[in-house]
Amino acid sequence: MHRALDGYSKVAKAVASTFAFTTAVLGFASSAWSAPQAHILRIDPLAGITNGAPELTTIVELVEQKQMSDVLMPCNTFSGDAALECQSTQLEKPGALWSALKFPDANAQLTVQVDGAASPAKFVSETQWGTAKKKDPRMGTAWLIALDASSGMGTRYQEAYRIAYEFLQAMEPNDQVDLMIFDDRATIADSKWKTYAQRNDLVALLNSHQTTAPSHGRDRALFTQIKTMVNDSFGSLGNTGGPSTIPLHQAMVVLSDGSGRGDAESASPSADVFRQFLDAGRFPADNTSLPKTPLPVISLWFPGGSGVTNELLRTNDQQFMVSLANPEIGGFYDVIHTGAIPQAEQKGRAVIAAVRKRFDEMYVVKWRLSCLNLSVTQTFNLFFTNTQPAILPDGSFKDVPIGVDPSQWPLDIDVTATQAAANQSPLYPGGSFKVFGDFCWDGDKSRAEAYFVPAGTKPDPNANSADLATARKVMQTLIQQGMHGTATDASETSVTFTVPDDDKVLEGTGENQTAHLVVYDNKAKRSSGHDEKSVLTLKAGKKPINWLLLAGIFGGVVVIGLLVVTMLRGGGGGRGGKRRGGGAPPPQPVVAGGGLPPNYGGAPPGGGYGGPPGGAGGGYPPAGGYGGQGPR
Repeated sequence: MHRALDGYSKVAKAVASTFAFTTAVLGFASSAWSAPQAHILRIDPLAGITNGAPELTTIVELVEQKQMSDVLMPCNTFSGDAALECQSTQLEKPGALWSALKFPDANAQLTVQVDGAASPAKFVSETQWGTAKKKDPRMGTAWLIALDASSGMGTRYQEAYRIAYEFLQAMEPNDQVDLMIFDDRATIADSKWKTYAQRNDLVALLNSHQTTAPSHGRDRALFTQIKTMVNDSFGSLGNTGGPSTIPLHQAMVVLSDGSGRGDAESASPSADVFRQFLDAGRFPADNTSLPKTPLPVISLWFPGGSGVTNELLRTNDQQFMVSLANPEIGGFYDVIHTGAIPQAEQKGRAVIAAVRKRFDEMYVVKWRLSCLNLSVTQTFNLFFTNTQPAILPDGSFKDVPIGVDPSQWPLDIDVTATQAAANQSPLYPGGSFKVFGDFCWDGDKSRAEAYFVPAGTKPDPNANSADLATARKVMQTLIQQGMHGTATDASETSVTFTVPDDDKVLEGTGENQTAHLVVYDNKAKRSSGHDEKSVLTLKAGKKPINWLLLAGIFGGVVVIGLLVVTMLRGGGGGRGGKRRGGGAPPPQPVVAGGGLPPNYGGAPPGGGYGGPPGGAGGGYPPAGGYGGQGPR
């Protein structure tokens, strides 16, 4: 009898010790995140175009995490079921574990590594998730709900089943859900991804599993099961046959007793490693070409019955379920310890409200991002300057793909400034013009090219500006048509292009003439928008009259005319012709031998002597006398 009591005492001490250790785990789980910290939860790979400039959308959480040990301190005087009930009450209090911070946009900095240097993005706007999700269909959450239907759940399964139903009822219009039901060996039902409009299919699947599955043995690899479900579910998100729109946020709900008895991996250390895997956000982890999508986990623990033996075993179960949750990025842990379905439903609603409130206070932050690294992987850093208190940065997006080909990222054109310059000085065939923006060619003008859309044609209204293959085909055609402009000067903020000397660059008539063009970086293989909506449209006009050239031509004509006049005035006539000019003729030479000089006796110019030229009156015929000799 004494030996039995002594053994029981040792067991009780062990129970008390393990409970104390559990409380320590709960405290440790959040102590590292007590300082305010920013977390990037998603980077949207689709570039939004605003006024021709590329915008990057990020989902950012900014919270001050409270230490779990402080939250659960009032429960330290309790033990057993009373302690669990106290923990549940404390965890469900509004704002018990965290408090949201206002996004300090004036102090926020996002940089991307380009050629080894940090290239800053420009802050554009921030909107809380709760507001953004009402306007943008992409602002939804993809929920993986994993329901434990193993025989070990016993009567607790009905409570877990009802809370799973509450999560389905709480779906929002932009949400998607994948419901997976598993037993002690494998997944036994999988709804695949369903939209809000398909939520009745989810309810039907849940209703088809209202009881636990048969047992396949005492032990199970719970850790491996959960990891497999994550890989299978999120690895298939966006696959052919599923919903075409992928929500920008995601979360997982695990409803389980946490029992992985007999499996070495189904313990707290493995769950800690698993939490790091969830924070890293690649499913599976070895596929480094996948984008980074951190996954918050809502871990709801349904402990088994009390008793000395069960207390010892369920301590490990609790540690595992605690470690699954990652409150640093929006995860949540709670104990469902009621034993009554109505109370379980009430707790489920409280958990959903707490989780939704935290998600709604995330921020959708847009940045104007001009440059990207030329490789597929990118490195981002989000930090804040001069804030009180100081906010810890997030540099976890390091050497990761964001799901976009950098060559498809559009050039950052300052459309407003470019159009203002063209309005003041319209471009014309054979002239030049400036394009303003934020460029990444470091002043290398050989990288900058312009392509003009010929008059009478227009960009394909079905084309996508991110479709680089289409853009290249268009450019090749335009080069063949002579619609290619070269850069004569380039800097980080502007570039000067020549305009092809061809009226085909002009669209329209009179004051309404315009030119449509695409700017291209031939090293980064990036272009400005080339679809019907985003192509750069500038004011243009006919080639102006070159008055200076005309003045030069006119001056040349005058000079040539003067030269001709001078030559005519200063030159002689033909043989036997009259001498030009009004001066007297030079004296006639004396001819030897008495011969008469030429015209001797002939009529002077203008008429004969005493009569008309060639008439009577004694005049000599023109051109001299009769040809006789002089007196002898």
